[in-house]
Amino acid sequence: MNQDTQGVCDLHIHSDFSDSDASLESIFRQARQKNLRCIAITDHDTIEGVAKARLYSKIYDIELIEGIELSAQYKDCEVHILGYFIDIDDQSLRTELKQVRELRKERLLWMTRKLNCLGVEVDEKELFCIIKEAIPTRLHLALYLLQKGKVNSLREAFKKYISPGKPAYKVRTKYSAQEAIGLIKKYRGVAILAHPHMIPDQSWIGEFISLGIDGLELTYHNMSQAKRSLYTNMAIESGLLRSGGSDAHGSYKEFIEVGGITIPYDWVQEMKDYLVRVGN
Repeated sequence: MNQDTQGVCDLHIHSDFSDSDASLESIFRQARQKNLRCIAITDHDTIEGVAKARLYSKIYDIELIEGIELSAQYKDCEVHILGYFIDIDDQSLRTELKQVRELRKERLLWMTRKLNCLGVEVDEKELFCIIKEAIPTRLHLALYLLQKGKVNSLREAFKKYISPGKPAYKVRTKYSAQEAIGLIKKYRGVAILAHPHMIPDQSWIGEFISLGIDGLELTYHNMSQAKRSLYTNMAIESGLLRSGGSDAHGSYKEFIEVGGITIPYDWVQEMKDYLVRVGN
């Protein structure tokens, strides 16, 4: 198949529909400035921004890969599975994700009440007025704590209260890792394990491969060359797809911006070819 595989892409970007303050237009504007050929909007557990992103894709002449980053549970830990090329127009998927939104809201309410029990005052109504229509995330809670002077930095909020093992943290996801992988495939997408170097037990990566993960994120901010080489070899040995990106969150992650980490377009083409082979 003779395909144009030139150009670079960023396949891990968050918008203000989840836990970023970057609008979709600003994301596409930055992508144009960086001469990116294509990008993926991968908001946490929501596809609400993708329809609007389609419009900016045409305006800025940048290919859009319609995606999501699903939160899943594996052995009492939270892991993230990226889904690319999913059918966002399928109404049953939207119904599924509405349930996820409710679970996320319940989780954040539990965390705010736990903080109140710890003497860290959080006004639930005020917090959710700030979140508005975005998917509720821990980052929203951390931002609230920072704005109210309860912590001196976002890092402190996570480190002191709302990270795994801390007093106001709660794991609550709708899906197991296997279910998240299956959901992405059900809606005709490819499932990629996000930031594998952050997995607490690296032996799990082999287990995810056994569960049917389609690929690994091989390029990511602060991933060591040794880890990158390790995952690249795993991908080659297991016939997995490759992906990567900035994981940009607007000003909430000032150290990384759209296009800060890129992959070659031929990795995207490999995903497309794979979907043709499996009949999606």
